[in-house]
Amino acid sequence: MATRRAPGTISAEAAAVLAEAAAQPPRDWSKPVTQMRAESRATYAPACEAVVRDLGVALSEQDIGGQPCMVIDPPMVLGNRRMVYLFGGGFTLGSPFEDLPISATLAVQTNAQVIAPYYPLAPEHPYPAALNACTDVLRAVLAETPGACLAGESAGGNLALAATLRLRQADDPVPRALALLSPATDMGGFGDSADADRDPFIAIADSEFFHRAYLPEGADLTDPGLSPIWGSFDADFPPVFTTTGTRDLLMSGCVRLDRVLREAGVDSTLRIWEGMWHVFEFYPNVPEAAASLSEIAGFLNDRFA
Repeated sequence: MATRRAPGTISAEAAAVLAEAAAQPPRDWSKPVTQMRAESRATYAPACEAVVRDLGVALSEQDIGGQPCMVIDPPMVLGNRRMVYLFGGGFTLGSPFEDLPISATLAVQTNAQVIAPYYPLAPEHPYPAALNACTDVLRAVLAETPGACLAGESAGGNLALAATLRLRQADDPVPRALALLSPATDMGGFGDSADADRDPFIAIADSEFFHRAYLPEGADLTDPGLSPIWGSFDADFPPVFTTTGTRDLLMSGCVRLDRVLREAGVDSTLRIWEGMWHVFEFYPNVPEAAASLSEIAGFLNDRFA
């Protein structure tokens, strides 16, 4: 008989990830950012390489919308299904490669080609460089594939929302749907979940570094390009599926976003996972992560269809 756990409690695999994370020292933000990027890539490389091997996806590099992109092709693409995926990392770290446990899984489960831009990182390229690049890629993909979807995690979720708002303002085509994993929605405040500050993967001190690197001096934190929760939404905005966890530093922003979208008449779905942390979907061996990615893929498949 399979081992059962009490309803609502976290899996043993999730508990093990939390325990390991809690044992790690806080990030040292005094290091050069280039060193931190190299360390991050080296840390996650084995998991990313294993995902590519196990899922059988093909990776290539293309220039789309004037921006370098990683293109992820699953073993089978249904019709002309395409998805733009925006990686996370606080606008300063990360790359499409380091998000492959999420993006490659979604490519396989939706049978969609995934385009992941290498958007420019801060502090070398502060706002609005990343948003400009992501908007250019999204506009180019939508010009070729009007039914394309959009996904993003953390900072990438922020950019996904902000880019869609910018396209709407310009009366350009918008994605068919958005899937957001622990998105950063409001640069001006994190809300109640930040007061708890119990996320082992992102702390207040981390977010303060990201903000200093990304935000221009004197920035208006209610600018929807920075804080998309302040954007103009209505019932014509694409459907949105948002995931977060009860330990996620950015959970309050996700809850607030869902309320804003619903009040505006947007088709919005929010999933809050008990005991989970910021972008927990990165850990495919955790049952909750696998279940969440399956739900996200189901949402996208419904919209593609």
